[in-house]
Amino acid sequence: MPGTKRTPIGRRPGPRVTPRAVDLFERVMRLKRRQAWSPEIRDLSVELDAELGMMPWSPDVLSCDEDEPRDDMSLPMGIEDFHRSRAVRLELEAAVRARHKAAREARRNGGAPTPPT
Repeated sequence: MPGTKRTPIGRRPGPRVTPRAVDLFERVMRLKRRQAWSPEIRDLSVELDAELGMMPWSPDVLSCDEDEPRDDMSLPMGIEDFHRSRAVRLELEAAVRARHKAAREARRNGGAPTPPT
C-alpha cells in the first residue's frame, strides 16, 4: 500500500513561559495589588496572553487564581482549558519566586551571581 500524500498539520505548541512573559506577569500582578482594573492592566494582560501563545477562548491566566474552576463552568472542555491556564499561572508564579530568590542570593553574595548547580 503506497504512503499517504497528506500534508501534516502544523499544530501550534502549547503556552510557553518566557522571560518576557515572567516580566509582564510580574508587572501586572504588582499593578493589580494597587488597583482592580485599569487600561494598563488590560493592555498588559493582552500582551501577556500573546507572549504565552494562549488561545483566545482560554481563560486568562490572571483570573485563574483559584485551584478549581468557577461553578458556572460545566463543560469538560472549558474545565480543561481552565486547568491548562491554571498550570501556566502556577509556572509563572514559580518563575517569579525563583527570580526573587536569585536576586536575594545575588545581593547576599555582594552582587556576584551564584554558580549554577
